[in-house]
Amino acid sequence: MNLRDFSFPVVERPVYADNGLADLIDPGNDNTFLKGDYKAIVREDKNQLISIVRQSYKVVPNEVLISQLTQQLDLVDTSYEIDPSHSFVENNRMRLQIRFPEILINDGESDIALSIYLHNSYNMSESVRIFFGAIRGICSNGMVFGKVLGQFYKKHTKGFQIGDLKKEISAVYDCLPKIENRIKQLDSRPVTDGIRENVQKELGKKVSQEVLDRSHQSQWALYNAITHLVSHVIQQRYRSRYQIAAAKVFGL
Repeated sequence: MNLRDFSFPVVERPVYADNGLADLIDPGNDNTFLKGDYKAIVREDKNQLISIVRQSYKVVPNEVLISQLTQQLDLVDTSYEIDPSHSFVENNRMRLQIRFPEILINDGESDIALSIYLHNSYNMSESVRIFFGAIRGICSNGMVFGKVLGQFYKKHTKGFQIGDLKKEISAVYDCLPKIENRIKQLDSRPVTDGIRENVQKELGKKVSQEVLDRSHQSQWALYNAITHLVSHVIQQRYRSRYQIAAAKVFGL
């Protein structure tokens, strides 16, 4: 995967408004600028407006973010790969999946490799985030383990610096039995009416109907049906929302 696609130049520019819009924002003010509270985020190489944000919003360039991440990953005592299956970049948002092929969980059917998902945006839709998760070997189902492994979270308005990611990933080794135990619990539990209601509530009627119309032997089977649908039908830009919702329903 070509990471140069993620590293386009972004600049901040002052925001102008025509007289009509300026009057609505600040009646009686002839200044054609918006108030100093706002600025424009622009993709410089194509001169494309990305968003209008407050001055307090601190831009974290994808290039800087990925550079910091790879520097930390190079210190980790295990191999890693950039996985394009759940990665994407647009002007306003990005998601980059890093897979660790040597850190594996097995549910009795397939190896599940640990992954991290790096998120960033230039339009305040989300902050810089790193979610721990996994990808299932036989079908490339993407998963997020928000509860059992937690997540890294920073707000743009407070700046950003990736900390000791090596320490975080090393700590995951101690959590692998916890994840496998949770999988065994889900594999031994039937799909109840309560689970069905929660799936519909968190994932919405359209997505949940696709999986709930079929019978599933266990909650783990239902969870895998959901992650398969999300990973192979849902567009890249929307997958994380459903992966996080599914993790919430099943306590992962």
